[in-house]
Amino acid sequence: MSRATPFGQVERTLAWRYLRATRANGGVSVVSIVSFIGILLAVMALIVIMSVMSGFRATLLDAMLGGQGHIFVYTQESPQERIDELALRIEALPEVDQAMPIIEQQVLATTDRRQSGAIVRGVRTEDLDNLPFLEGGADAARAIGFGEGRNGGDVIMVGRFLAANLGLYPGDQLTLIAPEGVQGPFGVTPRRKTYTVGQFFQTGSVELDELYILMPVQQAQLFFSRKGLYDKLDLRLPDAMVTAPAEAAVQRALNYELPTQTWKVQREAYFNALNTERSMMMIIMLILIMITSLNIITGVVMLVKNKTSDIAILRTVGTTRGSIMRVFLMIGALLGLTGAFIGAVLGVIVVMNINYVIDGIGFVLQRELFPPTVYGLDGLPAILDWVEVTLVTLWAMAMSMLVTIWPAWAAARLDPVEALRFE
Repeated sequence: MSRATPFGQVERTLAWRYLRATRANGGVSVVSIVSFIGILLAVMALIVIMSVMSGFRATLLDAMLGGQGHIFVYTQESPQERIDELALRIEALPEVDQAMPIIEQQVLATTDRRQSGAIVRGVRTEDLDNLPFLEGGADAARAIGFGEGRNGGDVIMVGRFLAANLGLYPGDQLTLIAPEGVQGPFGVTPRRKTYTVGQFFQTGSVELDELYILMPVQQAQLFFSRKGLYDKLDLRLPDAMVTAPAEAAVQRALNYELPTQTWKVQREAYFNALNTERSMMMIIMLILIMITSLNIITGVVMLVKNKTSDIAILRTVGTTRGSIMRVFLMIGALLGLTGAFIGAVLGVIVVMNINYVIDGIGFVLQRELFPPTVYGLDGLPAILDWVEVTLVTLWAMAMSMLVTIWPAWAAARLDPVEALRFE
């Protein structure tokens, strides 16, 4: 034993024998078993929670970014012909998928019974194919008369929640009042016009669906006195999360002549709230794993106490302190490593079958946990991030090994004479 190789066969056999020993023979205590189960459940819970939060985050961002641009270029009263040329130049960039010139202005939307603030977005009919939330795209819009007629016609499309707030149905009349009035002989009078509601649309973002009205860009230019002008370019990117390099490429294409703004800046509070919530949940769960790992100390300390005489005998026959320390390090580490690994496997299985798990829990509780009519989701969204799974598992394993050092060191420091005095 004195010549045993570090972490070799002899030390591994001894650690395994102590680990398998029954409670009556001074083996692993109930505390150690609880520690193992605690680490397992903590790792599994963290993987499931972070995956579900990633799923909700992606769902919310997809809904929001499907209804608005990823980068905006403000036209600064540049002529329409120049902006159309810039749109083609920007659209040719590999970092940009589409560039759509738009008019965007605030209005008061009124019916005979209700009124609500709204935002009119004037778009070209051919650009409707680039709006993922619009079913049927440009063809479906033309079928209801959108963009048809003089100056684009009088047919508009309304967000579903805005339509519900105003009590609208397809074919109803909706009067829009612009904030800037028209100068007349009796002073300034509000600019107003009545339009026909062609159909509703739903981006997936309640905030956007309560505000937006789609109008042909020619009609928007006429209504808001923007003839020959646009308000901004709406740019869509292949990956909405990668805005910095795309914005830099757009600025180079513009020769730095027009200001730009990304959705991350425009929605900074919303984006930061999602990131902060996710980061704090990760920190809380990592602390939970750390606390659970601390229970291993109690289990290994009790095992050391039960095996005091064995340790003393091993020391008297020449076993080194380092060897004793490694034996108990392996015992504690094995509890933590096994618990973390099994927890990671179970967590991945639960995430990959999350909707079956939710249905099973709902069946036991005799109620639907996430009704689609309430949450607007077909199931509980979950995205498995293998980097997170790896980091969580490695963290749990590292904590389990770290907390084992002190009781293993205490076992190695036992004085064999004192330990055997009363045996």
